[in-house]
Amino acid sequence: MNNIFRGYFQHSLDAKGRVAIPNTYRRLLPSKHKGELYLNKGRDNVIEVHSPEVWEKFEKEIIMNLSRFHAESLRIRRGFQANITSVKLDFQGRILIPAQYKEYAKINHDVIIAGNGDFFEIWNPENFEQYQKNIDTHFTSDIENIDKLIEIGRKLNLNNPKQ
Repeated sequence: MNNIFRGYFQHSLDAKGRVAIPNTYRRLLPSKHKGELYLNKGRDNVIEVHSPEVWEKFEKEIIMNLSRFHAESLRIRRGFQANITSVKLDFQGRILIPAQYKEYAKINHDVIIAGNGDFFEIWNPENFEQYQKNIDTHFTSDIENIDKLIEIGRKLNLNNPKQ
């Protein structure tokens, strides 16, 4: 994995609901898709932003391996597939955030754009601040359990999908 999104940035939506993607992140995006990105609803009321390569790999290796005949698996498949949308970076490096995503993430004007490894997230600043406090509260216990958490990820095949 070469392109890792790290750190966070505070930005504001313009009057049309567009937000500028930080140049640091834009440089990490593959150019072959001409600025296409996928938005999806993420856990904790965030908007996940994926490059086509990352999304399609996740879709193929995780989502499409969930059963259509098991209620929980089908709910997850439907949730991911129904809530994905494609957006394009404009010439100024902005994307339009559709209304349903702004509503889901409780975004009005200001946003936090935060890296999460092979994708990044768009947060409501108050939610981001609260989540950061949660990270601080649980930091020591989470670190103490890191081996167990890595093993859970491996067993679920979410962090290290088959190549």
